[in-house]
Amino acid sequence: MKTLRGLGTVGVLSTLALLVTLGATTANAQAVSPSGSIKFEATVPKPPAQLPTLKLTPQAAPVDLMNRLLGETSGGGKLTSLAATPFFQKNKLKVPEQMVGVVEGEHVKAWADLRTGDAQIYPTLSDLKPISADAAKDLASRTRAIFESPDFIAHDDTRFVISTPQILNGATLVRDSNGVTHAEKPQAPYLVYVSARRMVADLPVDGPGSRATLAVSEGGSVQGLTRVWKTAKTAEMVSPSLSAAQVRDQIARQLEPASKNAEVVVDSIELAYYDSNHEFLQPVYRFTARIRQRTTAGAPPTADDFVIGYVPFAKAFEALPSLTETAGPQPQEAAPNPKPPSDASSHPTTDPVLGRYVVRNDDPGWVNDANVFWSSLSATWTGPQFTNSQYYWAEPRLFMNQKDSFINAMNLALVEAHGDWWLYSTLKNCCDLVNINGGIPSPGYGPSANGQLADWIIHSCEVVPAPEDTASWPNPWWNIFGGVRNVVGYRTIMYIDDGAGGPYGTSLGNLAPVVSSWLSDVISLNAYSGHPTYPAHGGVVRPMGRPSTISMCGHDGDSVLSTSSLGRASCLTVWWFPD
Repeated sequence: MKTLRGLGTVGVLSTLALLVTLGATTANAQAVSPSGSIKFEATVPKPPAQLPTLKLTPQAAPVDLMNRLLGETSGGGKLTSLAATPFFQKNKLKVPEQMVGVVEGEHVKAWADLRTGDAQIYPTLSDLKPISADAAKDLASRTRAIFESPDFIAHDDTRFVISTPQILNGATLVRDSNGVTHAEKPQAPYLVYVSARRMVADLPVDGPGSRATLAVSEGGSVQGLTRVWKTAKTAEMVSPSLSAAQVRDQIARQLEPASKNAEVVVDSIELAYYDSNHEFLQPVYRFTARIRQRTTAGAPPTADDFVIGYVPFAKAFEALPSLTETAGPQPQEAAPNPKPPSDASSHPTTDPVLGRYVVRNDDPGWVNDANVFWSSLSATWTGPQFTNSQYYWAEPRLFMNQKDSFINAMNLALVEAHGDWWLYSTLKNCCDLVNINGGIPSPGYGPSANGQLADWIIHSCEVVPAPEDTASWPNPWWNIFGGVRNVVGYRTIMYIDDGAGGPYGTSLGNLAPVVSSWLSDVISLNAYSGHPTYPAHGGVVRPMGRPSTISMCGHDGDSVLSTSSLGRASCLTVWWFPD
């Protein structure tokens, strides 16, 4: 058995190497005493007499700015009613007039919602050329000018700081009929991503709102844009409603379920703001805790879990996420002897079939992300096109000996689990493992492998290592890609409740490219602002939340409507954010 590092709200797999040789046990992976507890190593900060609560109002969609920036991209184009485009009319896709965008091939390159003001431009990865090593320095002034434009971020009662630029790398590898591989495109940097971190005075903003990111290529042309950012104006000043002891009690209440089977240490408590992307920016106490799971005598140890939670500073203007609550339906138990799946031809290309699979007996954040993903996807204008076919507690058989009745019978699949290189758990953070590196029966997944899987989302730590991590990065994927188009995931440690499911579900429903939307959505998350680090595979300390993807060459620009039959891949493209 291989023990997996679960990070409560941070999902991590351990580097114990028992099924496959993956690394060494980290120093903090220790067994614990048989009794659970909660210990506070952090103190509650002394609150100011008052803090503002801010009212959020949608900004106007940045249509003129986006049209100027789209003119810099290789495909060009201007925002127009998506309902009037030939692609939408041909596929009889109904879209409200408030949605404007640019269609490129069979995906939406850019869109803006005239009602909410939310907007995105997705890079066309196949059109990019490598950039120079000094590009990040040269592009700083260009991005600041756009961020400071009131067309992009309106001036209000908040401010923002520019984050450290993140570089997107890419590489392409070809394998011949004898299994010999060669680099068609060697590893190189292609884009620089720069984000704005919102602040209320000196307090940072967390949550699904307040996200703004630009992706810039050589010469300073903007290839990608994300703006989910409402105008914030002070609504009222609020005074702290809880004493330090009451804040501690509320934190302990959220951690109590975990403490029944673990030793919990609260290691930080700080003041921040939470943006739910609805009506308010509200002050909160943000806390982090370390959870050391209890183990039985003789059992392998598990590494610490880490969670992030919130307690309201004053009265709660909107509900805050809770570490103890599961929102939405629970997965079901999969039938032990499933019926043969329907033939792929029975599903039209405008009706992608979705399967979601969640690790058993673990943190509720996994279920919450799966539910937010589906609710965001189904809320888009293409939502009725998707069939929510399978929502099951994960088991190895769903991916291995019965794969053709489960994951391989889907067009789109989401896995929520703890992970490590090419490996993830289906029970807790330790057990019932699925080993992508040799454990999934040949011929893998996809239309040339007795099924119809096109796109696979792995919301899990480290399952998709990149060339920076190992020269063996492509080896397990040659079997998997039996007509599969794209696999998206992470190459480093990630938070379970990092919020990826919501924006990515929206992007896929808006028919964005499967790959570049994943990269843009994850790198823009507030969960990873400040670039937290944690020991990853082999004990190497790396930044958390680094997304990575593997694609059949020529298909990283496909949308989720691209489900036609493909042959087995002989060429793979990898995209990733390095350390």
